[in-house]
Amino acid sequence: MLCIGDASTRGDSSAWKVSAQTAPLGELPSLDGELVYDNVTRRTAADDWGHQVHRSPVAVLRAASVTDVARMVHYANQRHMKIAMRGQGHSVYGQTQVESGLVIDSGKLNALGWHGNDQLDAQPGALWGTVAATTLKHNLVPPVMPDALMLSVGGTLSAGGTGATSCGSGAQVDHVLELDVVTGRGNLVTCSPSHNEELFHMVLAGLGQCGIIVRARLRLTHAPTYVVLRTLTYDDSNALVSDLARLARAGALPVLGGEVTKDVDGRWRLVLLAGTFAGQPNDETAPPGWMAGLQFKGTPPHIAMPCWDYLDRRTASVSASKTKRAPNPSLALVLPEGTARPFLANILSDPEAAAGIWRIEVVPMIAARFVEPLHILPEGTLAFTLRLQRRASAENAPDHKAMLAANRMLTHRCMRAGGRIYPPFAPVLSRDEWKRHYGAQTWQRFAAAKRRFDPNNVLTPGAGVFG
Repeated sequence: MLCIGDASTRGDSSAWKVSAQTAPLGELPSLDGELVYDNVTRRTAADDWGHQVHRSPVAVLRAASVTDVARMVHYANQRHMKIAMRGQGHSVYGQTQVESGLVIDSGKLNALGWHGNDQLDAQPGALWGTVAATTLKHNLVPPVMPDALMLSVGGTLSAGGTGATSCGSGAQVDHVLELDVVTGRGNLVTCSPSHNEELFHMVLAGLGQCGIIVRARLRLTHAPTYVVLRTLTYDDSNALVSDLARLARAGALPVLGGEVTKDVDGRWRLVLLAGTFAGQPNDETAPPGWMAGLQFKGTPPHIAMPCWDYLDRRTASVSASKTKRAPNPSLALVLPEGTARPFLANILSDPEAAAGIWRIEVVPMIAARFVEPLHILPEGTLAFTLRLQRRASAENAPDHKAMLAANRMLTHRCMRAGGRIYPPFAPVLSRDEWKRHYGAQTWQRFAAAKRRFDPNNVLTPGAGVFG
C-alpha cells in the first residue's frame, strides 16, 4: 500500500503531509493501488463536468485491483464512512462526489477480455472508445453506444446509458449479460438475470446505491460497415416531434433522433437525424421510402461514414468542452409523447427556460425496448428524451445561476407532467421526488435492495436517493 502527499501543495495551509504511518484514515487494509490525499487530487474528485457542486473527500483510492475496491468498501462499513466510485466525472450535479469520505478512481481498472466470439468483459474504468476500437476489429459493436466515447463503462451502466440507437435498442444496461459487483457490505458477487438476479437488476442503472460494478459482460452485435446519415430540416418543433414519433413506431431506422441548435443570429435550427446501415458508401442513391409523407422542409445530401468515424464523431468536441472547464449545467428529461411537443415548444419560446441553451437533443424511445427496472421511462408506449446542453460564462456567474434556476423549474414542470429525469444530468431530487420518479412499486423494491445490499448506507451519497 502506498500513500502519497503532493509536495506541490505545501504552500496551501490545508495541505496534508501524509505517510503510510500517519494517514488520516488510520490503520488501512493492504492495497495493490494508491491511496492519495494531496489537495490537487481531492479537488479533482470534488468536481465534475457541471463545475457547480464541490464536495471534498478525505482521500482518493487509485484502485489497481478489484480486491482494492472490496477491501475499502469493507473498511468504509467499519468506519461508517461514505464511499463512491468515480469514472470520468461526467455527471453534472455532484452525484459521484463524497464529502469527507472516500472516492475510488476507476481509471486503472480498465481491462477488456473476450468471452466467446460475441461477448466482451469490461472493467469499469474501460472507456467506450476503447471497447468499440477493440470490438470493431472483429466487426462487432455494442448495440447502444454513448455519443461521447471517453465515458467509462462503469459510469454509464450505473446510470443507464443511452445513445443514437436507443430508440429501437433500449439502453446500454439492457445488453449486459453478467456483472461482478462489490456490494455495500464489501462482498464481491457475480450476478446475472438467472443468478443473484435481484442484485443484477438493482445495480444496472442503480446509481451506485446497492453495489459497485467491477466487471460487466457486454453483448455485441454485428457492426455496420457504413452508417448513412440523412438530415431533414424543419421550421416547426411540433412537426419534428410528430415525424420522430411516426418513424420510431415504424421501427425501420436503427439511428434516429432530432436536434435543435441556435444559430449565430439567435434563431432555432431544427433537424431530424436518421441513419441506416450499409455495406458500401453509395448504397443509398434515391430518397428512401421512409421519407414519404414527412413534414420536413429540406434535406441536404446524405453522408456515408465508416462505423468508427460515426461513433467517434463527437469525441473531439466533447473533449474540448471538458478541457475549457466552463460550467455545463445540462439537463436531461424524459417526457411522455403527449407532453413532449408542448414542453419543447415552450422551451423554445421562453427566454428564461432557454437560457444558455446551444443544443437540444430530442430522442424518441420505444418503452418496450427498455427492460431494466431502474432505467425509468414515463408511462406509455413512446417517450422522448430532451437533453438540454447549456453553456455558462463562469461558475456562480449570473448566467450560470439563471441556468440552474431554469433547470430546477423545468425539472419540476416535467415531473408534474408525468415525466422523469435522466439522473446524471438532472438536479438531485428530494426523497419524495425520488419516490415519484421510480413509482411506488419500484421504489419499494429499490429501497429493500438498498437495505439488503448496503445496510449501512455507505455507497454513493451524492445521488441523494436514500439520504
